[in-house]
Amino acid sequence: MSSETTVLVVDDEAEVRSLVSDILTDEGYKTSLAKDEQEALSIIKDSPPDLMFLDLWIGEDESAGLRILGKVRKSHPEIPVIIISGHGTIDVAVQAIQKGATDFIEKPFVIDRLLLTCRQTLETSRLKKENLALRLNKLDSEIFAIGESPFVLSIKSTLDKIAPTNSRIFIKSPVGMGIDAIAFKIHKKSHRKDSPFVHINCFSDDKENFESELFGSEKSYGCMEKADHGTLFLEDVTKLSKNCQAKLLQFLQEGSCLVGKRGVRFDARVICSSSEDVDSLLSSSKFSQELFYRINIVRLDIPNLKDRREDILPLINYYLTNSQAIFGLKPKSFTESALAILRSYDWPGNIYQLRNVVESSLINSMESSVIDKNSLPPELTSSAKEKFASLNVAKFISLQMREAKENFESDYLRTQIDKFSGNISKTAEFIGMERSALHRKLKSLGIMSSKKNAKKR
Repeated sequence: MSSETTVLVVDDEAEVRSLVSDILTDEGYKTSLAKDEQEALSIIKDSPPDLMFLDLWIGEDESAGLRILGKVRKSHPEIPVIIISGHGTIDVAVQAIQKGATDFIEKPFVIDRLLLTCRQTLETSRLKKENLALRLNKLDSEIFAIGESPFVLSIKSTLDKIAPTNSRIFIKSPVGMGIDAIAFKIHKKSHRKDSPFVHINCFSDDKENFESELFGSEKSYGCMEKADHGTLFLEDVTKLSKNCQAKLLQFLQEGSCLVGKRGVRFDARVICSSSEDVDSLLSSSKFSQELFYRINIVRLDIPNLKDRREDILPLINYYLTNSQAIFGLKPKSFTESALAILRSYDWPGNIYQLRNVVESSLINSMESSVIDKNSLPPELTSSAKEKFASLNVAKFISLQMREAKENFESDYLRTQIDKFSGNISKTAEFIGMERSALHRKLKSLGIMSSKKNAKKR
């Protein structure tokens, strides 16, 4: 049991809250206390606990506990909830379990029973989280190859070409794209596949301990040694301190380095990634040019999801299907209005944000047979309203119907073409027109695709 394990106790009786807290604290748990629904939900929002003890009958409200349970299951389904009440019956216990509670204890409770239930529930929760993490890692292992964009169609063959070589690789990618999946795929396709794959994120506030973690110390191995004969993946490599950059350069140049009085040998393939503007960092000397030349032998540039919109729907379907399997939810689909919002959104968090939206939408729509726009996060629906507002419907009021129709068609088609990055075929498919008919319409309205405009500029 970790000293950081936190248990929330929700009960309207101060004596009960204090007693349960004292028992748990003596066992090494950290506790937070709430006397009513408002306090409980506020604590959960600010600092979600690892476990929750919840009274069924709070004040004069005998249904308060079940109501809180329902809200917690919707907002934080990962938090296990143990119902504890002096007013409980078998029927209420069954009802609580059906609504998602993991166990039920009646007052007055036996201390050993309370602690045993607490330990067992936390252990079960830990195993579920580990299992979920493993499934999500497997789920994300092929995300770079899901879709129909030119990038997706070429990435597999690109990896097949570069993986067997021993070349160092630099991956320039926005955040949220699952770059570790690409790095691991390269490793598994290389002759080093049976040796270690070591992944370390170079962003760290603790510079001294990070340096030891990466390079090792006189008494311990670092990631460089652990990756010997295998692959070392340095995520966010441009976050390295100047000192770490110099040491890494020495490793790459000489294949060894002195750590304290201990010589460290290094023979691993190096794959690096960054989401930053590397050219700017090089020009401002924040990142070593010599080191960059050493790691930038083969370069992969990963586009944002908004620049490969034809991959959005396949990714949604991929995560929708697999998330249903993970969470055991009934099969369902997004409505057309919800899909329109998902397609038009710019996805600043890229693929991982899309995955999270699919999962949260599934949870928010548990009582429905479909996922409509009301189950989508507010940031998506508000973004859609802004984009639709950009069509400026008010300006059509003063126009005659024919002129208003032409204006609307022009604005609408420009918006759709921009959404698909100038791809006429994808635009035509989405809006339900033949490609040739769309070309004629664009020509009659004097509209050129984004790609043609880019070439013209």
